[in-house]
Amino acid sequence: MRTERFSKGTEFLTQQLDAFLGNFTRLSSRIRHLDYDTSELGDRINARCSYIAFKDGAPTFDEFIDVLFHQIVSFCLPKSEIMTAHSNLADALACGDTVLVNQISTRLHERARSLFIKAKKGSHRSGEAGEILLFILVEWLLKAPQIVSKMYLKTNNNMPVHGTDGIHARFDDSTKRLHLYWGESKAHNSLGGAFISAMKSIKDFHEEGGQNLEIPIVSNFSDFNTASPDAKEAFIRYLDPYNEEYNQCVTSFACLLVFDFPFPIVGDIDIELCEKEFVNAANVEMHKFLTSLPEKLADRNIGHLRFEFFLVPVPSAQEFRDKFQSRIGWPND
Repeated sequence: MRTERFSKGTEFLTQQLDAFLGNFTRLSSRIRHLDYDTSELGDRINARCSYIAFKDGAPTFDEFIDVLFHQIVSFCLPKSEIMTAHSNLADALACGDTVLVNQISTRLHERARSLFIKAKKGSHRSGEAGEILLFILVEWLLKAPQIVSKMYLKTNNNMPVHGTDGIHARFDDSTKRLHLYWGESKAHNSLGGAFISAMKSIKDFHEEGGQNLEIPIVSNFSDFNTASPDAKEAFIRYLDPYNEEYNQCVTSFACLLVFDFPFPIVGDIDIELCEKEFVNAANVEMHKFLTSLPEKLADRNIGHLRFEFFLVPVPSAQEFRDKFQSRIGWPND
């Protein structure tokens, strides 16, 4: 009877995670993706490159920043708060109360913005756009929704500001495995610099038992607290070491590396060839980086961990930070 009930619970688990998942297909006009065959790197490394879409021979940097800004509500606030606001919006629309519609929408976005700024000030870090970009890419490309709003917890429950940059989950119904992703994002003026910084954080997290601190957060503060009892029970069983399902919980590091990369200068080459030239140069850099990955990870004694790499070349990593910080209305230092 318990096995039958648990099997039914995993069905609800799949449905619940699908319900949590955002729809990012409309972003394909702003963010392009390059996929790579990583089979020669073993079964613990996957990687892809995402880049800013081109328009008239140049990257659409400002529009890219707008994409991140428009995701701040989904990134910062728990699903329950967003769903309540959406319900109130539906009621206001049904009544034709456009003033109330604008009030609810503005209040929701301002709350998310203020939480983001408050959390970043508390951590003495700049308004990193990387965390939101990582959130988008993990949900979009891995189909793994965010299940804990770390930003919300840091400002509402006196949670520690250290730890992962995000927590996502995906359930594989064919293998009955729950995949948890610990997020780590770094922006640097070089790919090597971003990699070194990210690997240091990940190694420290692993060696200091960071997962043991994150699991209770997942258990007690995830969006599953608003899920159906069956879905929540199935989810919790994968986190409990005294249940067999725990052995089918797979953890990986979702690692975003944002770095300076030369973009073609309009006028030096034909406008129609700019994006093609950029992609060719990016592919050369990516293949060089990927080939060296197994050795670099082994040298740091973290070759046994699982990684999902998201590589994002930008005209300037510092400008990437500054533009986003300006966009959310937080003056640059």
